[in-house]
Amino acid sequence: MATVHGLPEMQGEAPGITRILKVRVLEGVSLAKKDIFGASDPYVKIRLFRGDRDTGEIATVQTKTIKKSLNPKWHEDFLFRVNPRDNTLLLEVFDENRVTRDDFLGLVEIPLGNIPVERENTWDHHKDYILRPRSTRSRVRGFLRMTLAYLQDERIPDTEPRREEEADWEMVDAAENAERDANGGHDQPPPLPVGWEERTDANGRVYFVDHTTRRTQWTRPTGAATSLPQPSSSTQISQARTQFLARRHISVDDSLEGRGASDSPSHSSTQQPPQPGQDASQQPFVPAQDDPLGPLPPGWQMQRAPNSKIFFIDHNTRKTAWQDPRRQRQRFDDLGPLPAGWEQRVHQDGRVFFIDHNTHSTQWEDPRLQDQAFAGPAVPYSRDYKRKYDYFKWRLKKPSNIPNRFELKVSRNSLLEDSYRAIISVKNADLLKARLWIEFTGETGLDYGGVAREWFFLLSREMFNPYYGLFEYSATDNYTLQINPDSGICNEDHLSYFKFIGRVAGMAVFHGKLLDAFFIRPFYKMMINKPITLADMESVDSEYFNSLNWIKENDPADLDLTFAVDEESFGQTKTTELKPGGSNIPVTNANKAEYIHIVIQWRFVNRIKRQMEAFMEGLTELVPLDMLKIFDENEVELLLSGLGDINVNDWKSNTAYRGGYHANHIVVQWFWKALLSFDTEMRARLLQFVTGTSRVPMNGFAHLYGSNGPQLFTIEKWGSVDAFPRAHTCFNRLDLPPYDSYYTLKEKLRTAVDNTQGFEGVD
Repeated sequence: MATVHGLPEMQGEAPGITRILKVRVLEGVSLAKKDIFGASDPYVKIRLFRGDRDTGEIATVQTKTIKKSLNPKWHEDFLFRVNPRDNTLLLEVFDENRVTRDDFLGLVEIPLGNIPVERENTWDHHKDYILRPRSTRSRVRGFLRMTLAYLQDERIPDTEPRREEEADWEMVDAAENAERDANGGHDQPPPLPVGWEERTDANGRVYFVDHTTRRTQWTRPTGAATSLPQPSSSTQISQARTQFLARRHISVDDSLEGRGASDSPSHSSTQQPPQPGQDASQQPFVPAQDDPLGPLPPGWQMQRAPNSKIFFIDHNTRKTAWQDPRRQRQRFDDLGPLPAGWEQRVHQDGRVFFIDHNTHSTQWEDPRLQDQAFAGPAVPYSRDYKRKYDYFKWRLKKPSNIPNRFELKVSRNSLLEDSYRAIISVKNADLLKARLWIEFTGETGLDYGGVAREWFFLLSREMFNPYYGLFEYSATDNYTLQINPDSGICNEDHLSYFKFIGRVAGMAVFHGKLLDAFFIRPFYKMMINKPITLADMESVDSEYFNSLNWIKENDPADLDLTFAVDEESFGQTKTTELKPGGSNIPVTNANKAEYIHIVIQWRFVNRIKRQMEAFMEGLTELVPLDMLKIFDENEVELLLSGLGDINVNDWKSNTAYRGGYHANHIVVQWFWKALLSFDTEMRARLLQFVTGTSRVPMNGFAHLYGSNGPQLFTIEKWGSVDAFPRAHTCFNRLDLPPYDSYYTLKEKLRTAVDNTQGFEGVD
């Protein structure tokens, strides 16, 4: 007889206390693809438990692993001795992964109270159990096809009615039904409103398409939400428009140096400490011998003002101050003087706080970080992007043999189609270099730049909308874009559209306008013909990066890899050879460098080569490639999408700290002071350095995304004072060494951002 797992057999046990349950695992259908090197290698782990899943485990068995299949067929039987009243069966599907841990593909949890007893035709039928996620971040899909039944037991009378006609129904008890309702009906989600469609992208993420407005979104729509006008959508567009119009090129940027003195709060009326000799009745006194701060520095004296506040006299410089000199650091470490009337003290728990004697209030925030006047003037940027941009604009000359302006009349309701027909039909691309004159149908207005800016904004939202299938969101977030390798399936004329998009991008650059779109870093590198490296992979697809990095550092011989990859397209899995005969060429320690290089080329270049060539054909008709190459990939992003105002207070409020750092740590305070001293471009470059893009999400830094979903900007204590800061773009994390002075931190940070590729500051 086959092995019976689960509870032990008890002598003298009353009939019906335990039963023998037979589980037949037939197959999995449409499982999620998690293995980057090919189709999944799925297996099922079956666990019998009582009470808590982790602590109440009774028995565990596992099916065999089916190689390279998203529709695996197991056809395996298992027997369990169970107590139907308090035992539960948990089936978890995994993808076997020998590089990292096995990937989770979904689970099914089955209470055993309503499992039927086997009949003559029980094993001729099956049920489909939908795979559920472990958490909201789990990407699962598909279902398990199984048959479950209790074996006949002669000691137990057969009182169960026959339900052969209900073989396709799944019985659920009241408790499970209540739980399902409490969870929002996970198995039975509410139907989508009219005009909506549910889809899954290449990364297994479910998104929803509104065919009425031709928009996509991540959250599931509800009938109530769509039956009425949606002010939230128009509000988001308005916010996006405001952010877009605020973006600018560096050549017209107002730095801190250009701001008037009126921008800084005046301290002329603040209260100053008494001057020496103002009141002869004031008697000096010395600190107590047990004062933890120790004696005053030579030449200093402590006195009490008429209002009983303690102040300090420096007889060396004949000045007074509220700040205790014993709390001040060495001069080269000093953050600069506090505003007049402020004092810095240490709380009993060791935290530094600040007293404003002018308003009789206290706060944890250093007042010097709230006032740019104390942060110092903007630091000139060493790479001098502004000078590059001015030279670039000087070289872009308008031809003399073209009309004075290029007129374009479009309708807001068919903006993409009208713009496409008008621009792609132009035979001589030099005509697009004439002054733009945009007119919206039914609207009166003269275009002196504002209408053109509105046109670029609205057209950007249409061209790069994933609804049209030309672009898709990257694997790590929902605001950086990449070319869709399957764009040809979505649009037969996709190459013509990519040439059109290239022309629009060239028009934006030539006329000093901006696009409302941000792309993955390899896209910008391909624009200027720079090679894509493994480091570029991390911010785009962390699973690829971790797997390829493991292969780079270990011997891949045991992985049975070949120079071929399996990719999924619209539910179909196909094998692509990375080189001729690649399916028969194993990956070894000797050729793994070539394999990594070819995989990166396939992932970013080869799959979208035709689309990228069409895009660059349209772009270079207006902007010569040799001129574009004076910029690096980060500067190309600024050239296309511009610089926005980065709210440092929002950035600071939505930052996490690790490794011993906290908001009041002196090194962290130096970091924010340095950030305030940077100009707009340098702040954007620092944001690029850590997150991979200079774009801030529409709703601020609280909505930054990392490789595993929402991920705040993080500063972690790391390394020695001699090291440079390094960044993990996949996790929006800056590893910041504990520098011993503000000036060292500032220079190291600037050097790291300026020379990222020189010493691999980003990993």
